[in-house]
Amino acid sequence: MLKMTDEDDSSVEENISIREIAPRPVPRAKHPFITHVREGYEQSRTDPMPRQPGGQPRDNVVKLGQFPPIISLNVGGVVYQTRLSTLLKYSDSMLAAMFSGRHEVDQDKDGHYFLDTNGAVFGHILEYLRYGTVPPFDLSTAVYRDAEYYGLHSMVEKLQLRPEIASIIVKKSHRSQFPGYQDAKHDVIRAAVANASINRIGEVLICAFRTEFKAKAQNFNPFHGCIVESAHVSIGPWETQADEEVFMKCLENDLMEDGFNVKPHEGKRKCKYYYGQTCQKFVYKLQIIFYPLAPRTSSLAA
Repeated sequence: MLKMTDEDDSSVEENISIREIAPRPVPRAKHPFITHVREGYEQSRTDPMPRQPGGQPRDNVVKLGQFPPIISLNVGGVVYQTRLSTLLKYSDSMLAAMFSGRHEVDQDKDGHYFLDTNGAVFGHILEYLRYGTVPPFDLSTAVYRDAEYYGLHSMVEKLQLRPEIASIIVKKSHRSQFPGYQDAKHDVIRAAVANASINRIGEVLICAFRTEFKAKAQNFNPFHGCIVESAHVSIGPWETQADEEVFMKCLENDLMEDGFNVKPHEGKRKCKYYYGQTCQKFVYKLQIIFYPLAPRTSSLAA
C-alpha cells in the first residue's frame, strides 16, 4: 500500500508495505485408478482385515502382516508345524510371498494356514527349506513339480541334474518344437479308438509337414484328390529344424510311455499326382493295438 501526503512542496511522506501473494494452486485431473489405489492404501492402513464385497470381515483369512513365529500348516489334509523364518528362507519363492504379510492366506476351521497341494510331497519341500536336502530318486518327479509350483529355484536346479528330471526336460523341449503337439496327440488317440471298433488295431493316418507345399506349375490342380485328404490328423507347419520323422518318433515314444502298444510307424505314403510337377505331400500310418488276442484253447480233452 502506498500513502502520500503533500502539505507543501518540501514535505513528502511515503508509507510502503509489501504482502506476499501465495500462488493459486493448479487443479489436477482426478484419475480414477490412482484415486482407487490411494483410497485402498489408506483403508488398509486403518483396517487391515480383508473384507468381503459387502464390507464384512472374512473370518477364515489371516490379517495382513500378522503371522506368528511358529506356523501351523494344513497341506492337503496333512498338518505341519514350522517356523515362519523357514517359510521365508528364499525371498523370491511363492511361500515367502504368501507369508510376507502382503497377501491373504486362508485358514481351516482349526486355524491352520491352508495350502492346497500334496501333503506327503510337501514334507520334502520343508526338509529342503530346513536342511537343503533333496528327496529320494523315486520321488524326484513329484517333488520337482511342487518345487516349481512354489518357486524354489535352487531346489529345481538340483533336481534337474537327476536322470528322470533331465529326461522330462528333454521331452518337453522336443514337444515344444511342434505347435499344437498335445492336441494332435489327443486327436491320434481318439482316431485310433474310433478306427479300432471293428478289430483290435486302431490305424491312424497322420499328415505332418514342417513346411507347407506350394505348387509352382501353372496347370497344377490343387483339387486333385491328394492323399492328405485321407489323413485323420494334421499338424504343421513349424519353424524349427526338426523334420517330420522327429515328430513321429516323439509321438510314438510318448504314446508308449503312456502305456499304449504302438507298432513302429511306416514310411511316408507320398501323393502320386503329377501335372507339371509332382505333389510333395505325404502321410504316415501309425497303428495302436488296444488289447492282445485271447489265447486259443483246444476243444479236445488232454
